[in-house]
Formats: sequence, C-alpha cells, structure tokens
Amino acid sequence: MEVEKLYTRKATGLVREIGMFTAILLAICNCVGLGWQKRVFQATGWTPLGESKYFLGIHPVVMAFFITGVIILISLYCFAMLSSAMPRSGGGYIFISRILSPGWGFVATWLQFWSVAVSYGLIAVATLEAVWIFGGLAGLTLPPFLTTPLGLFLSGFVVVALFSCIACFGVKLTGYLLQAMFIIPAAILVCIYVIFLMANPTTMEAGVQALFGAPAIQYTQAALAQGMADKAATATYWGAVASAILAAYWAYIGYAAATFVAGEVKEAHKTLPKAMLISGVTVIFIYMTVSTLMARAAQMVGVSGDFSLMSAVAFLKFGGGDWAATGLQPIGAWMPVIAAIQAAGMGLKWVMPLLVIFAAMWVANDIPPFILTTSRMIFAMAFDRLLPRRLADVNQRWHSPINAIIFVSVVSILFGCTAESELFSANGIKALAFLNPIISSAGAVTATDLWDIFFFTVCAVAAMVFPIRKPEIFAGAPFRTSKTAAITLGALAVVGNLWLFWVIACHPRAWNLLHINSLASATPFLFSIVLTAVGYLIYWGYRNAAKRTGVELTTIFTELPPD
Repeated sequence: MEVEKLYTRKATGLVREIGMFTAILLAICNCVGLGWQKRVFQATGWTPLGESKYFLGIHPVVMAFFITGVIILISLYCFAMLSSAMPRSGGGYIFISRILSPGWGFVATWLQFWSVAVSYGLIAVATLEAVWIFGGLAGLTLPPFLTTPLGLFLSGFVVVALFSCIACFGVKLTGYLLQAMFIIPAAILVCIYVIFLMANPTTMEAGVQALFGAPAIQYTQAALAQGMADKAATATYWGAVASAILAAYWAYIGYAAATFVAGEVKEAHKTLPKAMLISGVTVIFIYMTVSTLMARAAQMVGVSGDFSLMSAVAFLKFGGGDWAATGLQPIGAWMPVIAAIQAAGMGLKWVMPLLVIFAAMWVANDIPPFILTTSRMIFAMAFDRLLPRRLADVNQRWHSPINAIIFVSVVSILFGCTAESELFSANGIKALAFLNPIISSAGAVTATDLWDIFFFTVCAVAAMVFPIRKPEIFAGAPFRTSKTAAITLGALAVVGNLWLFWVIACHPRAWNLLHINSLASATPFLFSIVLTAVGYLIYWGYRNAAKRTGVELTTIFTELPPD
C-alpha cells in the first residue's frame, strides 16, 4: 500500500529546528509557573506541624518535592527511552498507539490535549492575575475593569491570540521567544537566591514592619489564637509529607513537554534524552533549594514556641484561619512576598518591580510550551487520519501546523480563559451562570490534573511493555538499558503514577473521590467520563471512515510515521 494512502502525505512537513537549549526550556518553563510560588505555604496550611518536628530540618513540602521528583525522574527515563526510539511529533500519542493500541493512544492523548489546552487559557488569564497579585509590591495598580471577569477574559483572549500568532511563524521563532522569556525571570531568580541567603532575623523583622506595619510575632500569635497549635497537635511529619505530595505533583505537571515536539528536535534520538533528564533534575533542584531558603527566611521571625511567621501565614491563608479576624494587614502566602520582605529589610526598594516581573514572567513563559505541545498532539492524530486532515496541514514557508494552532487557541479561549476569568459567575454573564459548575476556576473543566496523570500512567504502561511488544524497535533505541531493567523501570513508573493518580483523585484538597455526596462534587468525574467517551467516539468514527475509503488503520499503527 502506498505511503500516501496510509498517512495524510509522504512527509510531515515539520522541520527539525529545536536545539538542546530550547528542548530543555520546554519542560522547565512548562513546570515552573505561578503555582510553585505558593506550594510551601499551601501544603503547610493544609497540615500545620510544629517546626521542631521536621525530619533532619527538612520542610515537609521540600521532602514531598523530593519523593515526587524521584517518580518524575523514573517516568522521564521511560520517556527518554521511548523518545530516542520513536522521535516523532506527538510524543506519548506515538508511543501508546504504536505499542499498546491506536484506541488507547487516541483517547489518552485526547484527554492530555484537553488538560494542556485548557491550561493554556488558564495561564493566559493568570499572567494578568500575577501582575494584579504582586503589583502592590511595586506600587502598581490595575484599572478596575481589568480585574472584572470580562476584563480578565479579554486579557486572556489577547494573550492567546498574540502567542498563537507567533507560534504560526514556526518553532524556531517560538523557541527564541521562549529563551528570552526564560532568561529574564531566571536572572531574577538568581537574585532571589542571593536575597534569601542574606536573610537574618533583623532584616526580616524590619521588612515585615516596613511592608505590613506590625511585628512578625503578632501574626504568629494571631494564628495560634485561631487554633493553629491545636490543629498541629495530632499531625506527624510523614503525614504532612503525604498531604504535600498533591501540591508537589501539581508543580511538576509538564515535565515531558519536549517529547511532543520530538519531530522538530535536532538529532532527537540523542538530544531528547539528555534534555529531558537535565530539565527534570533542574526543576527538582529549583523547587527543593529555593523552597528551603524561603522557608528558612520566614522561620527566622515571629517565633512563638514551635511556630513562626511561615507557619502563621500558611495557616491564616490555607489552614482555615481568618485574616479579617486578626486585624492585621494580610501577608501574601507567596515566595515573592517573602523575598520582598527581606529586600525591604535590606533597603533594596529597586528589587520590588523585579519581583513583579519575576512572578508574571514565570507564568507567561508557560505559554510557548503549551501551544507547541497541544498543536503537535492534534497534528499527530490528524496525520494518522484520526482527526480532520486539514488539522495536519503545515505551512510550507514556516513549517508550522497553523490549523492545529488555531484549533487549540479556540479551545483554550472558550474553556480555559472563560474558566479562569469566572466569566459565567454571578459577577460575569449571569445568563450563562448554569455553565459555571463546569466552566469555572474550580469547575469540571479544570480537572486537568486527572487527565494529565491518566495520560502519563498509560505512557508508563507503554514503556513497561515496550521491550516485549516492539522488540525490534527497542533493540535499535539509542538510549536504553537491558530489557529486564527497562521493564522494571517501566513497572516502577506505572506504580508511581498510579499512586499519584490515587492522590489526585481522592485527596480532600483535590477531587475527593471517596467523599462524593452531591452532584456538584461528582461533576469533575462525570465530565471526565463524558470527555473520554467523546474521545473514543471520535476515534471510532474516523476508524470506520478510513475503512470505507480503503485505508487500513491497523497498517498505519504497525510502523512509525514518516519524518
């Protein structure tokens, strides 16, 4: 059978223009965004713990970053092995469809597409929200309209449109943009490391009073008065770590971003394994070190018994405390805020605008990886004739799948931007408020972590059986260990991802599967089931349509797509 009869055409039309540096940044920027800047406070608030109980002085969230990071590194090994053997755009879709089955490949990638496409829209809006949250540090205030649901939605729309237009001009330009958007906040991050390293009780206390007008001890006393110590009395260190695993995993989502553009990476069979492992280790290092230094700085002041300003701020924000009842000016439970306190205590007012730039750009630099990964998922499935063929079209000048990018952008705006801006809330378009349980920042459409971990669990299964199901491809993989070791590491990745899936599905701070007591609490799972069913129906429809036109899809999935 002719190649063009099998695939949409003889060649993808994509060009290998991504180098090592950009491949590394795809994962780093995808992971390191807005949420990681509050994870220490978030998880500490969930499970308060006396600070003398820390094992070897290691903060529970830092330990959670380490444990989750080990699972991530095992999974990254699996992806590195698969990418070196099958370096094609589409990443996990190619792996699953060629090793397990096309049905599993399509449905799992369909869910992953929605996970990232919705996140694209969420982050587009969150870019402005970061300026809103941290602008006060530099005396910056936004026009009131921009903080309304409609204003936030329109800002997200503009961001999506802008970045999608840039992506249409090819992966090389998008890569240059990504590099610029990484270097600036990375340089500021180095400054933050230095600021935290210079922290001492005197400067931290001076900074709290300069920015918030009260001694740090008053915050700790207020949290204790609201029951922080009582809540911590029954907590254990490893219980706090277990609770923090959820927050840690959220910070790692996106660790395999480079695999989705494998067909555009130079010498991908060599570059990708190195890039993925370097990016994984780098992200783990950043999370563990800067979180340790931040916690150390915040623990220097407001010490009362076994607690400090760090625990107090976490409890008052995320542990059931009430800022209004304290009568104190709220301290933001964010890493840039703690850096601002230390900078203010040192008299470094010029640092404040940098912290706003830092916070916003670590959010915005998520976007180039989002648009690249989602558009290549759609492209790969369309190239296999499982989606409309026009979604696999590639601009001959820019070597970019423009139709796929447009499709992704529409989904991102309609679902992601709408959800994060709360456009259908009581303060938004009231006539569409019935959609709010599904399309809102806490609605079913934001169950992106569930869809993400499902995809990666199936990928881990594909890695585990790879040496058995595709021994000829495995034997030619440039990056691999022995067959037994590969199967063992794949099995460990499966177990690790299944455990993370359980945490995400059942954790009370996530989707709380074991305590569903209403239709509203069941909505994320029902929506996920419907989304899965829709994905399978699309696959079933295109599979049958291919048979009617004389294309045997089983033949397609016995081989890798062309370059």
